[in-house]
Amino acid sequence: MAIAQSHTIQMESMLDPKRVVLRFHVQHELEETAINERFFALYGPGHPKNDSFSHLMAPNESSKMHIVLDINYKSHPTIDNNTIEYEVYNVKKNHEFEFEKLDGSACKLARVRCERIRWGTDRAQSEELDGVRALHVGQSPAMFVS
Repeated sequence: MAIAQSHTIQMESMLDPKRVVLRFHVQHELEETAINERFFALYGPGHPKNDSFSHLMAPNESSKMHIVLDINYKSHPTIDNNTIEYEVYNVKKNHEFEFEKLDGSACKLARVRCERIRWGTDRAQSEELDGVRALHVGQSPAMFVS
């Protein structure tokens, strides 16, 4: 019975919403799809093709860019940014993309910096108020300073 409960908890956690931030060098900007696919191959049960959204964040006075992945956004159309799980990874490429999971302080910082990124969409929450426009679909205004 303990095995069944463990399996149920694991299955539920795979369906929970979470936001993943992938930090990488700007030279890999055109490899967003490859980074995402490698991430899901290593850390997920596979790419939730129809239930994830990728925000490509432009660099802001830095050589680093970010991908913000909203995972299970269709299953959970609204989230509380104060309670949703965050994971942050540094991404490097040798032969393949490699991911280094960062600690809780990086997650806290990401939570603050991602506040304006709407869950599962390509627009900033305050876009109507401050005139900020996304550069292209899936890319929100730069707001990370690395």
